[in-house]
Amino acid sequence: MQRIMDYTKLEHLVGKNMKPSRFEHSIGVAETSAMLLEKVGLDPEAGRICGIYHDYFRYIGADDAISEVRKHLIPTVSEELESPVLLHAPIAAFHMRDIVGSVPDSYLKAVRWHTLGSRDMGMLGAAVYIADYAEPGRKHLDDEVRCKIFSMPSFEAMVSYILEMQYEYFKTTGKTSAGVTDDLYTYLKEGGRFEN
Repeated sequence: MQRIMDYTKLEHLVGKNMKPSRFEHSIGVAETSAMLLEKVGLDPEAGRICGIYHDYFRYIGADDAISEVRKHLIPTVSEELESPVLLHAPIAAFHMRDIVGSVPDSYLKAVRWHTLGSRDMGMLGAAVYIADYAEPGRKHLDDEVRCKIFSMPSFEAMVSYILEMQYEYFKTTGKTSAGVTDDLYTYLKEGGRFEN
């Protein structure tokens, strides 16, 4: 396996494969993940790499996504197969080492779980999850709510609050959450912590 791709090269590669608005979002996730990790004394570069890459397969079509998952036997959860747009996360994680280089398992988990969340996503994954939801370019949040999230004392508190907001949103739309997401919420409410 090759060394981890330089961030600037990776940013260029991602930018060539995305719509400008999605690329701006990815830059926002990269910068916000780095900021969050730096605040807790962890490697901000890991957040930059995972953040810029996390949506690399976002535009894969539903049929191609399902085909890719079946071809490579990529593990998924049922909700991802029911809503194939979510498959970009496990597909991106599966291909990350081929594209980005010899990243640690923590990078793969962060990219894998950036949409649904998981108790196993670790601190890096939590940072990417939070950043994906709350980076400054996200228009579904106002600055007051964003500041509230970022001022919370831990990644666990931030993720719990985001999940509670999502549950409220789901009530108004009739959507249901994924089992892995519910498991994460229960885990955090019972005092569970993300591994470093």
